[in-house]
Amino acid sequence: MMNRLTGLLVGAGLMVVAGLALTHNLPWRYDVAFGDEMTYLASGLTYTFPPDPYLAQWGSLYAAWLRFLQVFAPDTLDLFYLNWRLLIILSGGLLFLYLYLRKSGFAVSLFCALCFQFSALNVLLDPRISAFTLCLMLAGLGLIQARNWSARQVLLLTAVTALVCAYVRPEFYVSMFIALGVAVGTFLLPKLRRNEKWPRALAEMAGVVVLVVLMRFLFGNPLAQDDQGSNRSFQAFVQHFSINYNTWHNRPVDIPIIDQFKLIEEVFGPDVKSLRDAFRAHPDLVVRHFWTNIANTTKAEFRVLGSLFFETPLKNLNSPYRKWILAGLLAVVVFGLIDLRGTFRQLRTKRIRLTSRELAFLVLLLPSLGSVVLVFPRTHYLYFHAIALVTMAAFLLKNIQWRPRQSPVWLGGLASLMMSWVVFQTVQQQKEVQPTPVADNIRFIRSLALKGTVSTLEREWYRVFLYGPGQQPRWVQVESYPENTDFGRFLNEKNVNFILMTRDMQRYFANDRGFATFQPKTGGFVRMKSPEPGSYLLIRPELLADQASVSWLPGR
Repeated sequence: MMNRLTGLLVGAGLMVVAGLALTHNLPWRYDVAFGDEMTYLASGLTYTFPPDPYLAQWGSLYAAWLRFLQVFAPDTLDLFYLNWRLLIILSGGLLFLYLYLRKSGFAVSLFCALCFQFSALNVLLDPRISAFTLCLMLAGLGLIQARNWSARQVLLLTAVTALVCAYVRPEFYVSMFIALGVAVGTFLLPKLRRNEKWPRALAEMAGVVVLVVLMRFLFGNPLAQDDQGSNRSFQAFVQHFSINYNTWHNRPVDIPIIDQFKLIEEVFGPDVKSLRDAFRAHPDLVVRHFWTNIANTTKAEFRVLGSLFFETPLKNLNSPYRKWILAGLLAVVVFGLIDLRGTFRQLRTKRIRLTSRELAFLVLLLPSLGSVVLVFPRTHYLYFHAIALVTMAAFLLKNIQWRPRQSPVWLGGLASLMMSWVVFQTVQQQKEVQPTPVADNIRFIRSLALKGTVSTLEREWYRVFLYGPGQQPRWVQVESYPENTDFGRFLNEKNVNFILMTRDMQRYFANDRGFATFQPKTGGFVRMKSPEPGSYLLIRPELLADQASVSWLPGR
């Protein structure tokens, strides 16, 4: 049998190779999706140290990570895809390390990590800030598993891990306080009473406290409110309570943010500024919101489990006999390779114990467990739950007793089989080149080599990709335009010099009389064809470089 270090290195290497194959040619297979990730990307492009304390609630360390990657990918679109690719590779590799250090076995750890890495949940995750948080979390948990720490040290390492994660996703600040509290109340105070090695224990605790204070001084307070923060938790409640409320009343759930806050004001009153205020005003509705989330989360957990261990392994296997193939394969494995009696005996002897390491995992999982109840079972919360599901699956799989002797040949054969699956999946995926209209539009506007400061009218996020060295684009929101008025005068008053008229923008202005009568040439704009079918660019000539091409698009 291979030793632990060899297994660690071989498995990590295989995961990196699999990740590189999975993400090859990524920009031509997946399009840019606008959303919260664009806010984080903009923060990374403008990041300075020490950062604005406001960033403490909006992924300060993630912005620093993006700023670091910009050294290797100066172009913003390249940076977007580089970050996406690295997080897919890192999340799968770190998950393997964590499972293997938990002594789940080489083959089991590799199989579970590959299922997670290749899953749609991991590859298509949005926003990807959650993947960065998971990588930090898995790194901390891997360190905890790497050696025999005392229970107090495990909780202190958990607190440090949660502290670092809190400056990416602020809810982990709660986990940090819980881990510190448990370490003090359960492991430090008893030692002080018994006078057992208290100087060392006190020094370790003091070191963590100093780190907390230092991070607070440098990066701000992740749970700040009002002037120092953004009341982000209440904003999340507003957004997702409106979804549940409109679902209960058979109304459209996809409504603008302004209408979401209007709904909250109508339901709970104008003075409601927090979840606590909402509960005081209408506890019945808040409790119903919680129970709806619990029911939806339960269903979602089964979907995630099926996606990880059923859909992902059988992806690209489009045979009409797929279910029969799976049933036959399971029958061969269960009745031909597994020692069922030995497996049942093994599982009966395993007692589930809440060790300090398991407690560390639970404490770090608490933010996502609370979020799906208090807010909504969003995919990037369930993303963390997937790790818990994978860990439980690995526990069950590692206790299976096989009929064949588990020799190096046996392990090598299983690893080779899994790598063959990786090759098949990646070859199939490389054939699935899909349209990328958003990315093509971005490549087009980046090719224009714009000079001067862009003042863009838009409702999407193309402005993020217009950042230049030392300057930020000026954003004019479409909602600031008074409907059915003089569109040309509005553009002049707001100094707008750049409008990418995507199909979404055209739908927005479709019934506006002011836009319908606007003449681009008279208004001082040049109209240029853009790559997305049916869209075009309106731009002031002074923004264009002399050599700019009006329809440039790189070939694939």
